[in-house]
Amino acid sequence: MTRLTIKDVAKLAGVSFQTVSLVLNHPEKVAPKTRELVQSAIDTLNFIPNVAARSLRNISTKTLACVMFNGASYDNRSERTQDTHGNSVVQTLTRAADRAGYTLLQRNWMGDDAASLAYARDLFLAGRIDGMIAMVTTAGHSVLTELQRMGFPCVIYGMADPQFNHVVQSDREAALAVVEHLVQGGCRRIAFVTGARKEHAPVIRREQAVTTGSEARYIGYLDGMDKYGLPVRQDWIVPGDWSLDSGYRAAAQLCGTADRPDAIILSNDRMALGALKALHDLGLHVPNDVSVVGFDNMRYDDFSIPSLTSVDVPMFEMSECTVRILLDCIEKRGSSDLVQRVFPTSLVVRGSTRAVNPASGSISELPAAGEQNK
Repeated sequence: MTRLTIKDVAKLAGVSFQTVSLVLNHPEKVAPKTRELVQSAIDTLNFIPNVAARSLRNISTKTLACVMFNGASYDNRSERTQDTHGNSVVQTLTRAADRAGYTLLQRNWMGDDAASLAYARDLFLAGRIDGMIAMVTTAGHSVLTELQRMGFPCVIYGMADPQFNHVVQSDREAALAVVEHLVQGGCRRIAFVTGARKEHAPVIRREQAVTTGSEARYIGYLDGMDKYGLPVRQDWIVPGDWSLDSGYRAAAQLCGTADRPDAIILSNDRMALGALKALHDLGLHVPNDVSVVGFDNMRYDDFSIPSLTSVDVPMFEMSECTVRILLDCIEKRGSSDLVQRVFPTSLVVRGSTRAVNPASGSISELPAAGEQNK
C-alpha cells in the first residue's frame, strides 16, 4: 500500500502542500479556518505525519501534558474539585515539571474514542506540548497505543502496562505487608475492599497479568492470606469505587452482623475513612473490634479518629522519575527502549490497627476462629 504524503492531504484540502507542511510544523502561522480544512483532510485520510522529520526543527514548547483517561469523578456533590489521590499526583507532577523548567498542562477524564485521540494528537501537532504523562485505568489503552505508533513521547504513571514506559509503586508487596501487620496484631478474619469500578477483584487470578494498582493490591492480599494459612471468604471481598460512600457501604455490609471480619483492608484512604464512620455508626470500636487499613497515606490520615494506618507511596520521587523518563524520551525520540520503574512502599502504622504482638506471626498463636469477635 502506498504511503500517504502531505501532497495527498493538500489535494483533498484544496491547499498547497507547503500550507499543509506549515500546519504540521508551525500551526500558529496559519489562519484557523485553513488549519481546520487541513485537519479535516488529515482526519479523513487518517494521515500519520512523519514525526521524526518534524522533530528535526528542535523547537521545544517547554510544556508537558498530564491527561487522565477513562476515569470518572466521584463524590460529586458540587462542581468543586474533590480531594483525591489523583489530584495529589497532579500536584506533585507539577512540582517535578517546574523543577525541570517545564509547565504541566492538565486535562481530566478523557475517554478512548476518536475525539480523545484527535485532542491528544493535536496537542502535539499544534506544537503545544513536547510529551505526555498519562493516567489510565486499563492496559493497552487505544489512544496511547496510537500516539505511541505515531512516535509521540508518552509515559504512564500508576499502571504497569508492559507496552509503555511507566512508573508504578509496589502495590502487591504492600498489600502482603499489610496482611502481615494485621496478623501480627492478632487478626485472622481479614476482609478486602477493592477499588475497581466495573470488574471487581475476585475474578482476577494470580497467574493473570496484573497491571492496575487495584488488581495488584488484591493479589497481594491473597498472597498474605495464603502465607498465613487464612481462609479467603468471597463474601468478605467487596468491590468499591474509591469513594467515601463506597467505603462506608462496604464496612456496613461486612460488619452489620455478628459474623464479621476483625480487620478490613481498603484499597485507598478515602474508602477507609468512610469505613471508619460506618464502624462508629455500628457501635464498633477501632481497632479493638475491627482494624482498618488504607492506601496512599494522605495528609488527613493523622486527623481521623482513630488515626488511619495506611500504605505510604513515594509520590514525589515517582513524579520526579516520571518527568525525567519523559524528558529523556523527548530527547531520544524514536528510541524503542522502554523504561519501567517500580518504587517500594512502606506501611505507616497509626491508631486504626492493633499493636503488633510478635508471637502472633504464627497461626498457632492466634485465637480460634470466632474468639476475637466476643
